[in-house]
Amino acid sequence: MTVAETTKTLLKPRVHRHVVKTLAQSILSNRFASGTALPSEPELCEEFNVSRSAVREAVKVLDSKGMVTTRPRTGSIVRPREDWNLLDPDILAWSMELQPSAELVLSLIEARQVIEPAAARLAALRATATSIAPMEDAFARMTHFKSAQDFEAFNKADIDFHTALLRASGNIVFQQLSNTIGAALAYSFRLTVSRAQEPGASLPNHGEVIERIRMRDSEGAYASMARLLSIALVDLGLA
Repeated sequence: MTVAETTKTLLKPRVHRHVVKTLAQSILSNRFASGTALPSEPELCEEFNVSRSAVREAVKVLDSKGMVTTRPRTGSIVRPREDWNLLDPDILAWSMELQPSAELVLSLIEARQVIEPAAARLAALRATATSIAPMEDAFARMTHFKSAQDFEAFNKADIDFHTALLRASGNIVFQQLSNTIGAALAYSFRLTVSRAQEPGASLPNHGEVIERIRMRDSEGAYASMARLLSIALVDLGLA
């Protein structure tokens, strides 16, 4: 294989990701509204300077995420927003680069208010020292980064805390949700940066959750996590 051929091969995944991301963000930003058709294949080929197969592969990805549907003779149609897989980590990541949606963040926190207190209750009943350790490590890092005023690192440790909690629950469905919750938290923090009165103010509440789990206080763990998420709503100005 020549150098030119090798370079072209290496560029293909990058080009593919660019086409998918650009089309997705055009839909998320309402450039292409629900019920309307995407530009034709020739138009997209010209816009992105790619082959028809590259465009088709990109559209297939968006189809798999519920964002478009392809119909004979009418092309690719943008599906209603309620059909989109909004919790898909890719969609959340693409959304994060746009203006954060307060409505989506509120919906994410409302969902977490159902899931995470239940996970904390189960963790108090089931967690081992080994499964609690990642929560303790994340909490220690949060404490350190709050003191250092490094809130980007603080937020990363906060995400690790909540994903570790879901894994400590011992519930395989909650464990599978950990990556999605992590992506949802990252999205929420985009809004937190501009709205929170005092990032890191909820740190003691995180410590209380760990302590309740250590004490095997299932109802206390549930209540502590519920309070923690209520604080998140206040921080974001959504309560």
